[in-house]
Amino acid sequence: MDRLRQDLRYALRTLVRQPTFALTAVLTLGLGVGANAAIFSVCHTVLFKPLPYPEPQRLVMLWERTKGDARLTGVAPANFVDWRARSQSFESLAALSPRELTLTGTGEAERLTGAAVSPEFFPLLGVATHIGRNFTSSEAEPGRSVVAIISYGLWQRSFGGNLSIVGRSITLSSSSSCRRRVNAPYGRCSSGYSRCSR
Repeated sequence: MDRLRQDLRYALRTLVRQPTFALTAVLTLGLGVGANAAIFSVCHTVLFKPLPYPEPQRLVMLWERTKGDARLTGVAPANFVDWRARSQSFESLAALSPRELTLTGTGEAERLTGAAVSPEFFPLLGVATHIGRNFTSSEAEPGRSVVAIISYGLWQRSFGGNLSIVGRSITLSSSSSCRRRVNAPYGRCSSGYSRCSR
């Protein structure tokens, strides 16, 4: 114990005699601890924190790879339909195609990030709507009117939490399509989400 006390006294005397070295050491340690905490926070959020859905460990994402090309690509709609019909390893399959959208007709136009999804998407994630209903399989058929499910935040922000929004038409436009109410539930699927069977 005396040896430790002597070492600490010697270290303090050395730091007092060389304040530049002491300041450099303290700053280096502070930056190292701060950087380490920031990296851990990002890693925890991205890699370790479970997805906010029931049974997130059962969710997987499927992609396609073209023969001769190492890149992962989106799943073609016909392939998705085929996978869904023939799948025996998955409890459910759903398609997702991210979209950049613009909401108009509610005051100032608002840019949104959304997705065209197949009707199985929300049930697969185990997510229920706050009000209204989920997509039906008949709404995915070509030529049907297009239906949207909006987020709680958008409902509060742009529609004031008004319950009469259910069944009302809204105008969403996409850079990849002409102006219409909402993007169709199918398009080129950039990925497919699946729930693994037990």
